Amino acid sequence: MATICRRETKSGNFKALYRNAKLLVLDEPTAVLTPQEVEDFFETLRKLADNGRGLIFISHKLPEVLALSDRITVLRDGKVSGMTAPSHTSREELAEMMVGRQVNLSPNKIAFEPGDVQLQLKSLTVQGDKENIAVNNVSFDVRSSEIVGIAGVSGNGQRELAESIAGLRKVQEESFLRE
Repeated sequence: MATICRRETKSGNFKALYRNAKLLVLDEPTAVLTPQEVEDFFETLRKLADNGRGLIFISHKLPEVLALSDRITVLRDGKVSGMTAPSHTSREELAEMMVGRQVNLSPNKIAFEPGDVQLQLKSLTVQGDKENIAVNNVSFDVRSSEIVGIAGVSGNGQRELAESIAGLRKVQEESFLRE
């Protein structure tokens, strides 16, 4: 498994990190990319998924989450506020899940056939930097050949989620992570 953050995307370290990883956790990887670089980056990510790699794409950029993901989990206040497929939602619905109220801001995606489970989270709870609960009772799985998008406004548990999956942050005992 490899965790890719925005600095690795731009610096070129991305290729070195993903070569042997079966699962990639991408935390805001497009933050410093131009639109053309984003297109090229997404093409690379799709090829990785087509070759059996599981990906978690964390972003607050809803058009990107909708364009890239096979499934989407939305976090608000460290909790899952919604789970959906891009073909069953819109930017407006995702934004509402993210902030808890209707937002005035819809692309669809073709259904896919998921592979074997590569990562399974059950009741994942993670402490934040300030001794707060940053991720609270989150459950989902990532299958081979699929991209799972994680959407949420900055500071709502996405970083802590990525770090716990990568083994960089301790999870509470009752939580379950399986690769």
